[in-house]
Amino acid sequence: MARPHAVVVPFPGSGNINPALQLAKLLHRHGVYITFVNTEHNHRVMETAEGAAAVRGSEGFQLETIPDGLVEADRDAGDYDLGLSAATSHRCAGPLRELILRVNGRAGVPPVTCVVPTALMSFALDVARSWVCRAWCSGVVAPHR
Repeated sequence: MARPHAVVVPFPGSGNINPALQLAKLLHRHGVYITFVNTEHNHRVMETAEGAAAVRGSEGFQLETIPDGLVEADRDAGDYDLGLSAATSHRCAGPLRELILRVNGRAGVPPVTCVVPTALMSFALDVARSWVCRAWCSGVVAPHR
């Protein structure tokens, strides 16, 4: 049996990425190959704040990006999270589908077997269904030690 491969897709708003990242790390420690999907904007912010090593990934744990669908003017709007929610739900399915196609075509990478979107990323469920792979959507991710 091939190694399971989960694509974790957190909502890019404040307070959502770290819990999803902790879940991804937990799954990885239990042998699951992980593709963690961040937005290009948040990836750049993370790289600037924490350095290139923070976005490099490791064996069996890759960090990938998709656009968030926002234009720069939307980033300063007072209703940023609402705009972000609308942008991701309407503009991110195609980029996520293309990302999964690229990942599935890489040598040495097991095929995607599961998509794990967090709340407000329900478009990822439709992408998962198009591959007939499993999906699990969590409203709240609460990692325990």
